[in-house]
Amino acid sequence: MKPTLGAARKLDRLADGVLAGLSATLVGLVLVSVFCRYVLNQSLSWSDEVVRYLFVWFTLFGAAVTLREREHIRVEYFVEQLPARARRITEAAMLVGVCLFQAALVVLGFLWVWSTRGSYTSALQWPLNLFFYAALPCTSALGFWYTLRRLLHGEYAENDVAAEELSEALQGGDACKS
Repeated sequence: MKPTLGAARKLDRLADGVLAGLSATLVGLVLVSVFCRYVLNQSLSWSDEVVRYLFVWFTLFGAAVTLREREHIRVEYFVEQLPARARRITEAAMLVGVCLFQAALVVLGFLWVWSTRGSYTSALQWPLNLFFYAALPCTSALGFWYTLRRLLHGEYAENDVAAEELSEALQGGDACKS
């Protein structure tokens, strides 16, 4: 079990690193492009295209990492009104739905990448399906993994802890500090 946990942590760090690298590359490329355009009076013909593709990757990677961190916006009012058992069943069903949706995006995304082979980016003539369209199935696979991991570990919702369990956890934490 420990190698799996270590591999999961490595994947988490890798995803965070890719997201940070994409962010830094986007900011750097935009700054260089603005400098070249307005200071050197020479615009980079390819920079807008690269920024556009990197931004798509950044957005979809961010969505997968946000799924891991359980930070997506959701309305929980009605689910929180349910009894604890029904709430857990509903939360599990919602996670199964998200997992199935992510799996469908992976499969359909790879079909999309395959069907668009032979098309190229306008400025750099890179394969469009690999540098742009591949973002969907790749990041959806990551989102699928994060959703499946939450489902298997029973991490359904942030507010899934009963008030008594929270109180006991807080009292136990205070007892350790004394």
